[in-house]
Parts: sequence; structure tokens; C-alpha cells
Amino acid sequence: MSVASQVELYVSRKPYLREALAQGVVNYSALARKICEDEGIDSFEAVKAALSRLENYLSEVQTDRRGRVEQVLERTEVKIEDGVEALKSSEDRDAVVKAKTENGYTHVIEGEEQSLVTLVSPVRLEETPGVIEFILSSLAAEGINVDHLISCREDTHLVVDRSDAPRVLEILQERL
Repeated sequence: MSVASQVELYVSRKPYLREALAQGVVNYSALARKICEDEGIDSFEAVKAALSRLENYLSEVQTDRRGRVEQVLERTEVKIEDGVEALKSSEDRDAVVKAKTENGYTHVIEGEEQSLVTLVSPVRLEETPGVIEFILSSLAAEGINVDHLISCREDTHLVVDRSDAPRVLEILQERL
């Protein structure tokens, strides 16, 4: 495997490095030393060169992807329903939202402790990589945990703690 391929694989396993490279905020020498050490590569200069080429590529890809994600999010509506609960069951039952998997059913039903955040996006969501990642990482960066995620076509349902719901709405309105 070429050094460039090893560097690409290493970076692909660490999404935070992909993001930092795409943003142009990486110390090539420090990262090259780390990759050489972790991957047993002898050619420090080859790793640095591969990082430089990879940064250019990732920057272009990220700019294009960000634009497509923003187009979808600009047309996304957010709704919040308080007083729900998510549970796993082997049986189908009435629910606000439900999903069937090989392990049974996930139901979002009336309850007390949680809130259901529903994002209704244009159909382009299906062909736009990175939208869900953007939403989840925006919430995670603010310390919000998403207990359950159910996504079907243009509807994305997030179950969060009820106490976090106002902050979730605020964060999503800021970023959408």
C-alpha cells in the first residue's frame, strides 16, 4: 500500500482529523510524526506531502458538501412535542413514531421524561450526505445527548431529555 493510501486510511478513521485538514488548521509536521509512529512509516516527507494533497482535496469536498447541506437545512422545519418516551419492544403497538428492526420495535409513545424533535426536510435530504451528521454534531457540541434517532426519507425524529428541548430548539434555529 502506498504512503498516500496509508495516510488517507489513517485520516478516514479519525473524522476529527478530516475536519481539521479540510479547515486547514493542522500542523503537518506534528501529524506526520504521529502517523509515521502509529503506522510504522519511515518516510516523514512522503507523509507530509500526502497530508498536503489530502488537505486540498478535503477542503474542496467539504466546501461543496457544506453548500448542499445548507441548502437542505434552509428548507427544514423543526417541531417539538413534549411528553414522550422511547422504548424497545418485541411487539408492535400504537406510537407517535415507530421503527421495526430485526431486534424488534422502537416506539416513541406518550410519556413524561423526553421530547420528540421532528425535522421535516425537503426530499433532497435523501441524496445529501452530511445533513444528519451536521445536526447531531451541532447538538453534541453543546452537550445535548440524542437518546434515539429515527429517520425515514425527509423526516428525522430525535428523542431528547425534556429539559434539553428548549436548548435543542434554540441550537437548531441558530444553525438552520
